[in-house]
Amino acid sequence: MQIRKYLFSIDAILASIALVVLWGAIMLQVILRTGFNMPLMGANELIMFMVVWTIISPLGYLETINGHVVMEEFLVLLPKRIIKILRFVIRLSTTIIYVIVACSVFIVFRNSMHLATPMLRMPFWFFFMPSAIGFGWVSIVCIIRNVCLLFNKEPPWAS
Repeated sequence: MQIRKYLFSIDAILASIALVVLWGAIMLQVILRTGFNMPLMGANELIMFMVVWTIISPLGYLETINGHVVMEEFLVLLPKRIIKILRFVIRLSTTIIYVIVACSVFIVFRNSMHLATPMLRMPFWFFFMPSAIGFGWVSIVCIIRNVCLLFNKEPPWAS
């Protein structure tokens, strides 16, 4: 059971590491720029990369713990049967949107294999990796959750 929970939180661990690297890069850039009047080459590109890792890569983890903001004030005014139908439609449409975005990211990923970022000359596929991981994993999590809800089963990360 512990291994299963660990596997479903790898993206959160990666995002936490990215947050520490982001913080370190920003602090190093500030210290070098203000204290030594010598900016860190490629720091802005590295910081942008870490921001993407921090924000997008833990999407699947947030979905497993229901960590997204949900506005249900309007839903509670409706009859229970309509609430159930609307929640299913919302979950299904969210999953479809995540899958479309994930497919778009993978297409960009595939088409930009030969390109590199301007400052660090980082391969573009590497720069798009957090988006691929984040949107790919959240798509898989949403599909698993919808299938489990359809068959009245607990998702694997719930146990």
